[in-house]
Amino acid sequence: MYRGEMEDIKSIINSVRWNEIRDEAVEILRALIRIDTTNPPGNERPAAEYLKKYFSDYEIDSYIVESEQSRASIIADLENGRKEKPLILLSHLDVVPADPKQWSVHPFSAEVKNGYIWGRGTIDCKGLAVVEAVAMTLVKRLKIPLRRPVKFISVADEEMGGEKGAGYIVREENIDGYCVINEGGTGAILGDKKVYLPCFGEKGPIWLKIKAKGRSGHASMPIEDNPNLILLRALYKITSSGLGKKFVENFVRSVKFYLAKDIKPLEPVLSIVEKSEFLKTTIGNILYNILKRKPKLAAMLSNTVSVTMIKSGYKENVIPEEAEAILDIRILPGYDYYEVVEKLKKIVNDQRVSFEIISAYEPSESDPSSDVLKKIKDSVKLVYDYPFVPIISTGFTDSRFFRKKGIQSFGLLPFFLTEEEISTMHGVDERISIENMEIGTKLMLSTILNLCL
Repeated sequence: MYRGEMEDIKSIINSVRWNEIRDEAVEILRALIRIDTTNPPGNERPAAEYLKKYFSDYEIDSYIVESEQSRASIIADLENGRKEKPLILLSHLDVVPADPKQWSVHPFSAEVKNGYIWGRGTIDCKGLAVVEAVAMTLVKRLKIPLRRPVKFISVADEEMGGEKGAGYIVREENIDGYCVINEGGTGAILGDKKVYLPCFGEKGPIWLKIKAKGRSGHASMPIEDNPNLILLRALYKITSSGLGKKFVENFVRSVKFYLAKDIKPLEPVLSIVEKSEFLKTTIGNILYNILKRKPKLAAMLSNTVSVTMIKSGYKENVIPEEAEAILDIRILPGYDYYEVVEKLKKIVNDQRVSFEIISAYEPSESDPSSDVLKKIKDSVKLVYDYPFVPIISTGFTDSRFFRKKGIQSFGLLPFFLTEEEISTMHGVDERISIENMEIGTKLMLSTILNLCL
C-alpha cells in the first residue's frame, strides 16, 4: 500500500462518528439475534428481509434468493458502473441450536449486560453479517467512489453444510468475484497479546457411520460375537492410530511469508521444506508431538477423528445384533477422503464392521502468499497494528463453494476475541462485546477501501 493511499484511508476512517455507528451496529445485531434462525429448520427469511430493509434505507439494491420455502439468503450490490469483479463479503444467517436452560440469559433475547450483547449467533455469524453490512452502507453514505464493486452475501444453511445456501447461490446465481472475505479466522487475544489469525484454508469433514454386526442373545451368556465389543475394538483401533500428520505446503508458505521475513536463516530453510513431501511430513510429526497438549494447534497439523455418537441395544438383558457409531473426521488439504476411509478399513480389518460415508467435503485453501491476503493484512494493520499469521481452520465454512469456482477466499472475523469468548461459539453463553462491534466495522471499512479504491 502506498503511503498516500494509507493516509487517505486513515482520513476517511477518522471522519466517521464511531460512537453513532457502533450504536447502530449493536441495534441491528440485537434485532437479528431476536430472529430465531436455528438450523434445523433454519427459517432464515425474516432475517434476510430485515437486512433487505436496512439496505433499502441507504438505497443499496438487494434481493432475496430462496432455495426452498423460507430457506432464504440475501445478496446486496454496491455497484460502481465498472466491470471489475466484486469484493464479496460473505456471512450466514442460520445458527446452531441453543438450550435456554443452560444459558445465563435466553439465547434469543439479545440482552445487553457487562458490555456484551448476549445471544446465539452474536459471533457465529450474525455479528460478521452486521459489520459487513454497516461498513458497506458507510461507503455509500460517505459517497466514496470505488474502483471495484462490493457484493454482500449472507446465506442460509451454513450450519448444516450449506447446500441450501451458499451452494445453491454459487450454482444458480452465476457468482464470480475478486475475492471472498468470510468467517474462519479472527483477531485473537492470547494472554496479554493480540494477533490476527486469518484462515487461508480449512480442513475437510467426513461424517462416517461405522456399523458392527454380531449375534444377539441373552445377556446372561456372554458371547465373543457381541457387536458392542466388536464396535469398541474397532473404535479403539481407529482412535489409537494416526490418520496422517503434515506441515502442509500452504502452511509452510504462510510461515515463510508472514513470520520468517525477520529471521533471515529461516526463509531459505522453509523454501527447501516447501518442496519436500518428506520434510513436510517429518516436521508435521515433530510439531504435532510438541503441540499435542494444545488440541487447537495440533489439529492444524493432523487429520483428526472424534467419536460423536454411539447407538446400540434395546433392552437391559439382551445382546443386540448390531451396534453403530458416528465419527467426525477432519482431513488436511492434500489428503483424499476416500483414501482416508480405505485406511480406516485396513486399520479395523474386520469383515463384521461396515463403513458408510454420511457426507464428506474436500479440504479447500487459497494461496496465503497472494497479493489479496497481503492487502487484507495492510488493511487491518492500518487500523490496529498487530502480528498477522494466516493459519488453517480446523472447522469448515462456505468458502469452499467459492474456492471451487476459483475465487480466492479468506476467513477473518474482524474482532479481537479471547479464548473463552471463542469457546462460546456453538457453546453456552455466546456473546460479543459492544467494543468489538466498533472494532469490526472499522476493520471491515478499512478492508473494503483498501481492496476497492
